[in-house]
Amino acid sequence: MSEIDRFFQLLSSLPGKSYDRELDFIRDVIPTLAEILGYSEAETFYELAAGRYRADVVLTNSIDSTPWVVIELKRKQARNLGDWAYQIKNYLSAFGSRTGVVLSTEVLILVHEGQTVTFSLRDLTPHEAAHILQSISRATQPAPASGISHHESEIANLIEAAETAADNEKKGKSLEALARALIRSVPSLACKYANLQTRSSEIDIVVEYDSLRGRIQLLEESGRYILVECKNWNKPAGVAPVRDFMGKLDKCKIRLGVLFSKNGVTGVDSGADALREIQSRFDRDGVYVLVFSLEDVRRIENGKDFINKLDQKADALRFDM
Repeated sequence: MSEIDRFFQLLSSLPGKSYDRELDFIRDVIPTLAEILGYSEAETFYELAAGRYRADVVLTNSIDSTPWVVIELKRKQARNLGDWAYQIKNYLSAFGSRTGVVLSTEVLILVHEGQTVTFSLRDLTPHEAAHILQSISRATQPAPASGISHHESEIANLIEAAETAADNEKKGKSLEALARALIRSVPSLACKYANLQTRSSEIDIVVEYDSLRGRIQLLEESGRYILVECKNWNKPAGVAPVRDFMGKLDKCKIRLGVLFSKNGVTGVDSGADALREIQSRFDRDGVYVLVFSLEDVRRIENGKDFINKLDQKADALRFDM
């Protein structure tokens, strides 16, 4: 069966289907769609952000390149198809891309090089399927343009804000914003809760891992959630706040915590040494507390760098390096 036939068959199979969750729609359609179009798993990114926009699927060779195609999925019927077209155009503007698709079980909206065409999937013809395929297949895409990414610019601005914040409230919020931006740069991580008030404490950020959007070996081992704590202090965080953070991890039964601390944590020269406490806790219970100073963050260029740094810090604990 040819690519055009497979593509036509896939789109024609959608009318009449229903999904309880958008994630179910994504899982059912996108891997097959990407494979038909000629994109590899490494070129298929989920929940990728650009500014205040977060696209369901982005087809690109890296998160720092201009995407070939931006895709939004809609599991419900549209009240106004014009709203969907307007949304995808905003996404294309944010990502700097020339091609976008809105896909539901009933319609496909194609925005390509400034032209917008809406196709009814119930009435789709093989000729129309071939036209869509020509616009979005991997074989017809140019090499994505790279340069200073939106992510790099955003991180640089947030680092400056964290360094120059004048009062305690601004200091805390600026570092939390920086942490969220780093998390958003990883397609398989999402900030599920921010400033979560529990019965016993406040958790700065709860991060949820979804392996469908890209496997991270460390998270495969440690579990579904990460807790994040932010300390934008003028001195290293001591053993007391580290123990407090560990208590939150214990209460939530989570084995991986990330501590963003502007000046790191107290070292081996201190009598009440936070680094020693972190190492001891891992040796005893296998609980990771990974510390990122502002200097660490300056060396992170993209989501892949962030995951590599997480892995390096986890290895440093595991092997007592």
